[in-house]
Amino acid sequence: MKLCAYLYLKMYTRQVSKLMHIEPKSVRMSRYRIKQKLDLDKEEDLNAFLHKLGN
Repeated sequence: MKLCAYLYLKMYTRQVSKLMHIEPKSVRMSRYRIKQKLDLDKEEDLNAFLHKLGN
């Protein structure tokens, strides 16, 4: 949930990793896992999907 909130705010991977005190690689992996759980294609943008939910 926290990662989705940061992504919704259009934060970059490095910004999120610094805030969450984790490696940028971990942020990318978490983003990948969220896309899998939401059944999104590789081409589909997670940020765009989150903004559709917010509106």
